[in-house]
Amino acid sequence: MRVNGENRSSFIEVLSGTPEACGLYRRGYVRGFRENVKALAAEDTEAQKRAQKWLSDNRREIEGKGLIEADCSRPFCIIEPLQNGQLDTWCGYRLEADEGSDLYQWLDWETVQAALQRSKQGQQHGTKNAL
Repeated sequence: MRVNGENRSSFIEVLSGTPEACGLYRRGYVRGFRENVKALAAEDTEAQKRAQKWLSDNRREIEGKGLIEADCSRPFCIIEPLQNGQLDTWCGYRLEADEGSDLYQWLDWETVQAALQRSKQGQQHGTKNAL
């Protein structure tokens, strides 16, 4: 186990080092997943088909660049059932815990995106930004 956020920082470094096509794929995957769940909740089969096509097109795009999903560290996305038949989504990553007694820590999609943005800005300015 690493401490003081080392696993998180290392993870962000790895993600920021993947090809730009992977970043586009990850963002497209999360968007398509969320749109699909929204369509499921609304029982909108046409919107569901569009979301599924988006996901399929997104996958073909990286394959066209010689990459596969495994090259791109796709986030975990789950459906969260809410009251009154509503659905929500959660997307993020599971890493080994940096501290405490838990084996794993979960980083939500938005936190990872913000850290990647800070990392990108740090690279442009020659500094290193952690999560």
